[in-house]
Amino acid sequence: MSPQITSALSYLFVIIAAIQVWLMLEVIGRDKPRFNPARLSLIHRINGYLFVTIYVVMLVIMTRKVIQSNAPLDAKSIIHWVLAISLLPLLFVKILIVRFYPKAFNYVLPMGVSILVITMAFVTITGGYYFLKSVTGKYISSIDPAAGNLDIDVGRELVIQKCNKCHDLTRVFTMVKTPEGWVETVNRMQMRDPTWLAFDQVEQIVYFLSERQNINKAEQVTPVQIETMLLTKCSKCHNLDRAFAQRRTEHEWKILVKRMSVRHRSWINDAEAQLIGDYLAKIYGTKANGEVIPALATTTKPAQPAAPPKPIDFTELFKKNGCVFCHGEDGVGVASGTPDWTDPEWQKSRTDEQLMETITNGKDNRMPKFGNTLTIDEIRAAVKFVRSFEGKE
Repeated sequence: MSPQITSALSYLFVIIAAIQVWLMLEVIGRDKPRFNPARLSLIHRINGYLFVTIYVVMLVIMTRKVIQSNAPLDAKSIIHWVLAISLLPLLFVKILIVRFYPKAFNYVLPMGVSILVITMAFVTITGGYYFLKSVTGKYISSIDPAAGNLDIDVGRELVIQKCNKCHDLTRVFTMVKTPEGWVETVNRMQMRDPTWLAFDQVEQIVYFLSERQNINKAEQVTPVQIETMLLTKCSKCHNLDRAFAQRRTEHEWKILVKRMSVRHRSWINDAEAQLIGDYLAKIYGTKANGEVIPALATTTKPAQPAAPPKPIDFTELFKKNGCVFCHGEDGVGVASGTPDWTDPEWQKSRTDEQLMETITNGKDNRMPKFGNTLTIDEIRAAVKFVRSFEGKE
């Protein structure tokens, strides 16, 4: 059931609870009733049946969502569930008093007020949250990913929560695939553990991973994939400007990259070495006699003296390593639990050493470690990059 319908039922639920309390006050709280007491009692009884019916329907819907969802309940959902269940004994005892124990009738009004308070509390946690998010931004259901339809924010949260169980998120964010490729990959993960990843969650994850890369054709994958590999793998040991200034034959490029893969087997595999070697040979290759390949003849410049290393601009690495998908381009944090870098108080609460430690070794299960991805100079550049957001609006 859509969040619009369940929220509407929730609002109706609160209204009926409020009417019930008002009806009781009119019947037993006035010296001289303003309305016909018999008619008010009849309306109260009909409203009571409607209230119980809506409660049962909502309880069934909520129970089904909890059973079908593979996500652990967050604090908001737990509080909502506890409050909703607490209504059950109150309703049961109140009905017993009205039907069978008239001497205890004095307790009916306090119980009715308690039911109204609890109803307003647990509806506000969910229905009120949905209303506010619908007005001010996007609604994200942590327990029912399909409730918000296909949404980038829902997909991001699921990637952080689900994929992080088996993978370093750096690996996830640096992979490059078409939407069809992501469907195949994520479905394969779902088949390995259906209890951890539901089909509706697969759709949300694929939507997020596909939309962030905006790759629609298979021929787009290889160039983007290789550029990502160069940035995240080769830059670990090399200044890429220096690497791109070299000219080698196709065979020399492939031998060079193969040697790197043998030296750093855990960092770059044979398939990646093959792709990188082919790419470098095509873009920066020469013929066996030293003649520049025609594709580069018009752009190749005479050799220049080696320039001093340029300061590292972390902006591109921020995007390539997937940091932008949680921290946002403006640094305010778009994933839940992500800090707002523009907040001066947050900036003052962290030293450069603490930031370097977090970037290097990660934090909890939401912030991946980049100690094996970035060089020490790039990590220092990342800290400066984070600091650059302080005070921005």
